[in-house]
Amino acid sequence: MASSHPTAEWVAARRKFIEAGGHTTQSFGLGRIIGQIYSLLYLSPAPLCLDEIADELGVSKASVSTTIRQLESWTAAKRVWMKGDRRDFYEAETDFRSVMQHGLLATLRKKLETAGTQIVHIESCLKQAKAAGNGAKNKDMQTVVERLERAKKFHGKVHGLLSNPLLEHFL
Repeated sequence: MASSHPTAEWVAARRKFIEAGGHTTQSFGLGRIIGQIYSLLYLSPAPLCLDEIADELGVSKASVSTTIRQLESWTAAKRVWMKGDRRDFYEAETDFRSVMQHGLLATLRKKLETAGTQIVHIESCLKQAKAAGNGAKNKDMQTVVERLERAKKFHGKVHGLLSNPLLEHFL
């Protein structure tokens, strides 16, 4: 008869997967805990509550709560109801395509839109300064104008890439 207790090898492999998830998100500048929580939920056959996640990872419940909200905003995790329990339980979205399309790409597009708004605002401020005769020949201002133009071009390229229907097709 097979034992229902996990083997030491399985526990070690699971821990390595969770740590790898943390290192991956950390390398993208998202923080380690977000990858650890997503990996833990991804591997879990049943939904987990905040206390279980915090205990498993050795982090505070507040950190887990904040991170879960971020994962929910990316559609990478969702809250589920457990009969007879008032606590919030969570499970991972296991369809990576859905997470990319509806979560990460949507968030990236919103951030890019904000950056575009800021670029337009800065351009307007520079035009006003030039019109007022403030620094029209100033080397510092010329440097800012040139760099802003480069940022604007890069923004346009990234926007074009993220709005390309082929991106959605390949995901």
